[in-house]
Amino acid sequence: MNGGPIPPSPAQAGSSPRNLPAQLLRLHQENYSGTVIVSGVPGGTIHLRDGLIGAIETPGTPSVESALLKSARVSDEDWAAGLTAVRQVDDLGATLVRQGRVGAAELEVLCAATVFEGAFAMALTRPDGWEVGGPAPTVLTRHGIAPQTVAEETTRRLALVSQRWGSPAELARARMRPSPRADRVAGRLTRRYQAVLAVANARRTPRDLAFTLGRGLFAVMVDLIRMNDLQLIQWEDRPPADRPSTAPRVVEAGAVPRTPAGSLPRRVPRGRPEHQVRGETRASDGPRPSGLTDGSGF
Repeated sequence: MNGGPIPPSPAQAGSSPRNLPAQLLRLHQENYSGTVIVSGVPGGTIHLRDGLIGAIETPGTPSVESALLKSARVSDEDWAAGLTAVRQVDDLGATLVRQGRVGAAELEVLCAATVFEGAFAMALTRPDGWEVGGPAPTVLTRHGIAPQTVAEETTRRLALVSQRWGSPAELARARMRPSPRADRVAGRLTRRYQAVLAVANARRTPRDLAFTLGRGLFAVMVDLIRMNDLQLIQWEDRPPADRPSTAPRVVEAGAVPRTPAGSLPRRVPRGRPEHQVRGETRASDGPRPSGLTDGSGF
């Protein structure tokens, strides 16, 4: 993401980094603990501890709080009670676990996922600027994630959407509804696809769907691309150019569509057979530029 700092803080002394990834890299090298508040649309707050990214909160995709509350893992009352019991700025997650309101492993997976989802959402548009501030209370991933890792994964996700659809920013603004075919095969669709179709009402964008479902923006966009290939949705504006469907005509419940000839191969983690991978969203990575030095992406 490009943009200029507003205004320089003590943590930004010296020459100003030319983009946000470069700023995060500098703060990582300084083992900085605090926040980077990004202005613009969607904007957001990046939480750093010892230079590592512990959380990203942005209006562009659900935060840990939104995901926990929307999925009913944690009630509004339990969340409020956890906030009340917090003793230190970084103690909210530990407090929720200690009170038995969420499991430690589940919370850690969710925290890490929202870091990558937040970076992807913020990378869809250029920020107006950023400023560095002190630590703020939020739920953090316990181990933190290096800015370089986040930048590389964001670049991969942007490339995947671009290759399979077109402009990620345009897809983020698109509105869709179930197609007539979706009604005919509804009983044979995965629950995840059924959930998307149930709330796709021609007015909601992928961001709206993400908040309605309590899922990450990138995960929802990948599902929409696959559902478009399966002719399960129709677009209110226009479908992506030159994207004829080559996918199977029917999706069995729990099944993963086979990759059409000529499309990106699937990346199967740790050598597992592809039939064992369910709900996999990764495709072949291809070239993976850093994103930290080219001014593009997160």
